[in-house]
Amino acid sequence: MAHVLNRRDLLKAVVFSAGLLGAAGCAGFGGGGGGSQGSGSLKVAWWGDADRAALYRKALKLFTTDNSGTTVTSEFADLDPYLKRLATQAAAGELPDVMWMRDTHVGRYASSRALLDLNKYVGDTIDVGALGDAAVADGKVGGGVYALPTHYVGQAVFVAGAELQKAGATYPTEATWDAVAELARGLTRKGSFWGCTDPTLGDTQRHFEAYVRQSGAELFDTSGQVGFGADVLGDWLDYWAKLRADGTIPPPDVEIEADASSEQNLLVTGKAAILWESSNHYPQVSELLKGPLEMYSMPTLADGSKDWWFFPPILISVSAKTKEPELTAKMLNFFLNDEKAADITKVNQGAPSSEKIRELLVPDLSEPEAAFVEQISREMKNPQRPNPVRPEGSEQVNDAIRRTSQDVAYGRKKIPAAVSGFMSEAKRLLSS
Repeated sequence: MAHVLNRRDLLKAVVFSAGLLGAAGCAGFGGGGGGSQGSGSLKVAWWGDADRAALYRKALKLFTTDNSGTTVTSEFADLDPYLKRLATQAAAGELPDVMWMRDTHVGRYASSRALLDLNKYVGDTIDVGALGDAAVADGKVGGGVYALPTHYVGQAVFVAGAELQKAGATYPTEATWDAVAELARGLTRKGSFWGCTDPTLGDTQRHFEAYVRQSGAELFDTSGQVGFGADVLGDWLDYWAKLRADGTIPPPDVEIEADASSEQNLLVTGKAAILWESSNHYPQVSELLKGPLEMYSMPTLADGSKDWWFFPPILISVSAKTKEPELTAKMLNFFLNDEKAADITKVNQGAPSSEKIRELLVPDLSEPEAAFVEQISREMKNPQRPNPVRPEGSEQVNDAIRRTSQDVAYGRKKIPAAVSGFMSEAKRLLSS
């Protein structure tokens, strides 16, 4: 199902801060111990910019009002320094009481026993009834639950509506990968305009992960190794190599330069018709595009798995050393289910994981924000199988997929050799 949008009121994009940030009355990243001292005092941490911090501090003020005697300090930073700081704090046994966590990191911290097992509180203090079926599994490591998703993002296909109209074309109702390739070829104007962009060369390989799951495999298996065969990666690279060879997608130099920022992507600059993106970027891209923007779910393999749907979660966790486990559980429930808190933070981190909260927010969102949230809600009605937790080394494997794709795009390696090299490197990365 598509959402079509013309230019609307300016939607402020989230731009992460360039370094560590603090504010009067709130803890910065310097100094001090880790968890609370059992006195109703909590330290809370997240990544993001000053605008996000203002929203979440306002929500936390509401939490302290509702929980008399509780005091909260907070800390935040841009994503990379935030993750580095968490690693330092974990090594020192001084993690914040409550912290937002990446799906690429929860396995590491849970395995090292740095996070509190939430099993005792799930279904009791923490109500997960309004979350998606696979939500609790997002934070499971072994038999424990070490994180829960507060928000989700997704993968999507953005299409310039004016280009479809110009070509007299429509996006396929039941879009398969082959059907999208055929559409993209029809939208291509040789030498001046590409039918679609190339998602294989960027930092994020989430579209490939969707393809892997459609094949019935997983990016990582339950033992923490690569969960897909060489044939799956080979087929993926071959699909894009054919589109590159006939000029349907741009040369690698053009694609990589365009990926530097949202303002430079080829759809926004009028040089491509189809953009592969995260669905939470729809508001930003729709504002930048001069013309209607259509958003669709990912294409599927014609004979592929039907339960492949997955949504990268924004997770929240608790330090294993907190002196206030019951209070932290209340805070997790607050960020998952409290309507007043959700009305403050809205979709700043993505679409809320609670179906009830999503439905509550939609009427008050801007049109592009509502379109993103509604797409997540529609897609979550599809069958989902749980995602195995990402093992240590998963980010390095993601980088290896990108490098492998670039080797093929630039002609440095043939596909069989590139895939063989990747499989060997991935095994080494996940065994080290």
